[in-house]
Amino acid sequence: MATSQQFDNRRAPQTPGARRRLPGNDQPLKPRGVNWPAWLGVGLICLLGAGVAIPNRDAIGRYVNRPIEAVKLTTLLNRVNESEVTGLLAAYMHEGFFDIDVSVVKQQLESHPWAARAEVKRIWPNTMVIALTEETAIARWGEESLLNQSGQIFTPSQLDDAVSLPLLAGPEGSETRMMEQFQAFNQILYASGLRIEKLILSERGSWEIAVSGGLRLVAGRTAVRDKLKRFASIYDKWIGNDIADIEEIDLRYSNGFTVKKKQHDLSEVAVR
Repeated sequence: MATSQQFDNRRAPQTPGARRRLPGNDQPLKPRGVNWPAWLGVGLICLLGAGVAIPNRDAIGRYVNRPIEAVKLTTLLNRVNESEVTGLLAAYMHEGFFDIDVSVVKQQLESHPWAARAEVKRIWPNTMVIALTEETAIARWGEESLLNQSGQIFTPSQLDDAVSLPLLAGPEGSETRMMEQFQAFNQILYASGLRIEKLILSERGSWEIAVSGGLRLVAGRTAVRDKLKRFASIYDKWIGNDIADIEEIDLRYSNGFTVKKKQHDLSEVAVR
């Protein structure tokens, strides 16, 4: 009886750690040799560089750490002029590029009353780049200072061109609150064509508002926004045409307000 021979095509399991050889290549892998000539060349270059650098390290240091000689402004300035910037930076000019403390220069620039924020960068070999953001004055605070949109006080040397800004006056420390209320009150009255010229907060917390045309609004201490909204809703219909004759409107009533008219001077009226 003929016997049939069976073949198993499955691969025999490899023992752990056995290295697989590619077909037709029974030679073991040879370790790659060290390129000694290349390493010797690199070492020689380093030695030559050190031989040149060490005796001339002071000259190289002066070349790399060059003094700052140029200032570049990247923003347009309205309130701060370039001569003032130059004066603030005079102490730092001609210092070494790496010797200047950028954070100190930033603080020096931000010491200017009209400077809200400063950004300072160095560009090698000898340039300092400055971006300056100026303050925006929203109102006057007392007789000498101004308020920005966040209610922060700053005091320029002159306020000649700020006399047309609204005047805010209140207890010390109330600046932020007053700016928030000023913006809210202004928004309510804007639809009626009224502009706040003066906003006063008393020590007892009572609000008084003077609007364009000389009209004074006494709003009290509570529900001030609601009172102003009620006033604005009837202003055009009942008050607008007579505003020139009204001195004060008292809004401190739950269901209405009182009107005080101006006392006209009749001394110059001719009698016939």
